[in-house]
Amino acid sequence: MGQTPAVSSVSLPENAGRWIGRVIVAVLVAEGIWGLLTSLTRNVIVPALARTMGGDAQSPLYLGKGDFNFPALFISILELCLAGIVAVALNYWLGRGPRTAVPRIATARRATAKPVSPPPAAKPTQTAVPPPPAEFWSPPAPKPETAKVPTKSAKPQEVYYNIVGEPINPTEND
Repeated sequence: MGQTPAVSSVSLPENAGRWIGRVIVAVLVAEGIWGLLTSLTRNVIVPALARTMGGDAQSPLYLGKGDFNFPALFISILELCLAGIVAVALNYWLGRGPRTAVPRIATARRATAKPVSPPPAAKPTQTAVPPPPAEFWSPPAPKPETAKVPTKSAKPQEVYYNIVGEPINPTEND
């Protein structure tokens, strides 16, 4: 009998803090609404009934002089607005997830190339597409330079096309 019972640790769900915050938001808004309803009843509805009913000041059914208290009603409206602002701010704060550090990936520096202008007769038909982000694409490794052998430049052969766009040989006679 000298043994102490093992106490199991109570684990709360991961979103228990959010539920507690939501309950607090609900209580704040409910308190603001309840304050507005009581102020509306006490400061507007009961005086309106007292004016319509009239009555003797000695009667137990006497509801008062019938004076409206609009400053108290205005204060309760401001309290409801303040409760709403606090509830929205608290709900926003609860809605944010835990902050996680975003890993930064080192990007390789790209060599800047001089822009090549097209010849004046050629008109570009497509716009330049920027390269994909560095995390999806890495520039190719530079190729080792080889010694260039000068070659004889031959005059390019002229090619003629028919109306359909097929190449034709101009030396052939029909």
